[in-house]
Amino acid sequence: MIDNKTIEQARNIDMIAFFGKRYGFSFTHKSGMFRCNQHKSLAVKNDCKSWYWHSKGIGGFGVLDYLTKVENMPFRQAIEIATGTTQATAPQLSQQQEDKPKTLVLPEQTGIPLRLYDYLCKKRGIDGEIVSTLINKDKLYEDIRGNVVFVGYDEAHKPRFASLRGTRADFRGDCAGSDKRYGFSISGFSKRLYIFESPIDLMSHASIEKAQTGAWANDSRLSLAGTTDTAMPFFLNQHRAVKELVFCLDNDNAGREASYALAKKYVDKGYSVQIIPPVKKDFNDDLQVVNDIVAPINKANVYTKMLRFDSF
Repeated sequence: MIDNKTIEQARNIDMIAFFGKRYGFSFTHKSGMFRCNQHKSLAVKNDCKSWYWHSKGIGGFGVLDYLTKVENMPFRQAIEIATGTTQATAPQLSQQQEDKPKTLVLPEQTGIPLRLYDYLCKKRGIDGEIVSTLINKDKLYEDIRGNVVFVGYDEAHKPRFASLRGTRADFRGDCAGSDKRYGFSISGFSKRLYIFESPIDLMSHASIEKAQTGAWANDSRLSLAGTTDTAMPFFLNQHRAVKELVFCLDNDNAGREASYALAKKYVDKGYSVQIIPPVKKDFNDDLQVVNDIVAPINKANVYTKMLRFDSF
């Protein structure tokens, strides 16, 4: 039997070191990410745990996600490979294999999403009306394992991207076959688009705005599922009325670096651009302060930051 300590050890392995040892891959740090030199669409975030292989449409957190999703390895074997208990030859990853598209595999939906509401509304503090609205639009559901599933659609309203968030453990990752070009989003009718790293931050921002103004549905919101802008071209092409971009990425080195790089890129494309980071690390941290879930800071500072629009 594999104990929790061994599983935790496997989950904390540095992905850059793993890719180097198993496949001989090397990486270059660029635009807030580590980019693979051998496979240009493979990227690892600054935490050296979160990864995404764009051409495969697969991403996740840590070595175990990679081995089970990309190499289709059983969980026990993945742990043994990750911890060095068992040695196995790595498969050859050809360019032809890399470019072959995959079909999105959505997990089975549960009946009544009790864990979803408990996790998002009680633990995360997200407004219940916002959660219910997204469920009714089929953008949000609970799977049979109790995970929250966030879904992104293409122009034909076909699911093309889905990410998971565990309600009982700190688990996150993308479903097999996800295409990161189609991000989780809320479509409004104004000319403003808010941009976030994660769906939970997106909903947290909407919840704060609802608490302050009541008008959370006016503006559009998009989750990048990271710090790269892969999801932006499709969304902007489908929402031509959007003229103002507000980057709300995390208030850490990776988020700030990505925000400024993307701001410069989209200013050059003719958009009005602003950068409004959260007061704390991310907007769910800010929301929990507003809701008194965690130790309070000056709530007025949170609202002021939310409503301040300094042009880039």
